[in-house]
Amino acid sequence: MMRAASVLHDKEDFTPISMKSTLVLSRARIKVSIRAPFKYMRFWETLSYSDEGLTVRVLPLLAGLLVGGALYRFFRKSGLRYPVALIGVFFMGVILTMIPVSALMAAFSDESVNSRRLNQIHKALSIYKSEHGRYPADLESLVPRYLAKDDQRALFMKGGKGLPWGYVPASRYKITRPSQVVLYGPILVRGQGIIVHRDGLVTSYSEEKFKALLSEVLPDTHLRR
Repeated sequence: MMRAASVLHDKEDFTPISMKSTLVLSRARIKVSIRAPFKYMRFWETLSYSDEGLTVRVLPLLAGLLVGGALYRFFRKSGLRYPVALIGVFFMGVILTMIPVSALMAAFSDESVNSRRLNQIHKALSIYKSEHGRYPADLESLVPRYLAKDDQRALFMKGGKGLPWGYVPASRYKITRPSQVVLYGPILVRGQGIIVHRDGLVTSYSEEKFKALLSEVLPDTHLRR
């Protein structure tokens, strides 16, 4: 009788543990499924950074050629024998594939990535200011509390030859104003420079205007091309 009671007790204890293990596994799977798209996006962003954006330009064409070729073979096996029609099917597949893939890959272009990085840094600066009553002396002070270590790549300009974003400390200004320069690109891109104003506005200026804005607070700044 005691043995039967012991077995019953074990079964009663085993049931909650089993349910708990199932819940833990379910939560882990949910986390993996949620994080998977972000890891995928980070992979393409890293790849496009390492090859200076070559992937962003070439991948849509490769995808278009693959789809176009697949459609060509499919219709040919289906009995379509007109060369003009087959060629039309091929190019239609190429075009209809390249358009959405190009739009998707545009999210990984230098301009899009830099815009996201600058907005991320500006948000971190704003939070730092709200907690300390002042802006940090440098951008490194944002890590890791306001900018996670995994997001440190945001401190560097994509396509900027590995250089970090320029930062203008608040100490350079006697009075803080929304139009003041806070962040700026370390190099010029196609004759234009990127600037983030204190109010969060991200703008590209001509070389002349860009240098004029920086010279007001950083007269000794030298830019690369």
